[in-house]
Amino acid sequence: MATSVIANPVPPSLRVRILAWMPTLLWLAAIATFSTDMFSARHTESILLRIIHLFYGNMTYRQFNVIHVFVRKTAHFSVYGGLSLVSFYSWRVTFPGRLRWEFKWSVLALLLTLLAASLDEFHQLFVPSRGSSIRDVGMDMLGAMFVQILIASFSNILPVPKDQNLTADDTDETQIKSL
Repeated sequence: MATSVIANPVPPSLRVRILAWMPTLLWLAAIATFSTDMFSARHTESILLRIIHLFYGNMTYRQFNVIHVFVRKTAHFSVYGGLSLVSFYSWRVTFPGRLRWEFKWSVLALLLTLLAASLDEFHQLFVPSRGSSIRDVGMDMLGAMFVQILIASFSNILPVPKDQNLTADDTDETQIKSL
């Protein structure tokens, strides 16, 4: 099986690397905002309750609570999955390689996500209206791992542009020609 290889990656400029980190930094800023009182269960409950009443009418508090917990846990999964995605891209630009996917990029993205999730829960210890839970870090990491599995899977399926489509056997010859 031939591996998708990109011919002699050009090291990115400092400007390109800084720009590559902008989505990750913005995502982290959004997470920091979500960690405040404004996004506590008390506040999201009132918004979600209005939406559910609009579409489904009345329901018991128990029914609503199940939906509310589901929405909040899905948000954890999705938001940290998104962080994992944008940080993968940032690491990929920071440490360019010859392959479309490299294990180190995924590991670095997962480590950054773990750090952010842990710091988020630590911060919530000091916000009276928020609760801190190691289970939320677990949910965050499940989302991050899910996204990394998708990236790894699709990186090997999607075609490399024709001018960059090399097999592992072609790489030595290409390196010699470029010298």
